[in-house]
Amino acid sequence: MGTMPPQLGEPLDDDLVIYRAFAAKGFRERPSRVRAKAYYRHFDHTDGLSLGRTPIAAVSGLDDNFGYASIRVGDIRAMGMEVRVDAESPDHILLCKIPPIDGTDEQRDQASRIAGALARASKVESCDHYPPKDNDILPSPLP
Repeated sequence: MGTMPPQLGEPLDDDLVIYRAFAAKGFRERPSRVRAKAYYRHFDHTDGLSLGRTPIAAVSGLDDNFGYASIRVGDIRAMGMEVRVDAESPDHILLCKIPPIDGTDEQRDQASRIAGALARASKVESCDHYPPKDNDILPSPLP
């Protein structure tokens, strides 16, 4: 997250599916459960939570990842959250207006409820590094 807040672009269509990277193993449980931690916003992430228009966009900028999840924009918006494109990077999506998990007690409670709801609305797409590392791709079997 940068020190200057990004310029927000237009809102996204409700039917659009966007992606959240698992930046830590604790963000998911194999094989198919997204944990609330995946949607915790920390106080220093003033611009919101980063998501991507594509899985590649979701994991870009991470040194490592542990897969990714998908979620519909309409599901997020139905919870009262704002989902916007970063005007300077159209594949970077920001989930705005989420209270910080490391804020006041009230903010922490609200952040926990919101993160849980977002996690339940999400679908695990992969629990493996994405895209696969070169050494993860096995050669074709010999004939």
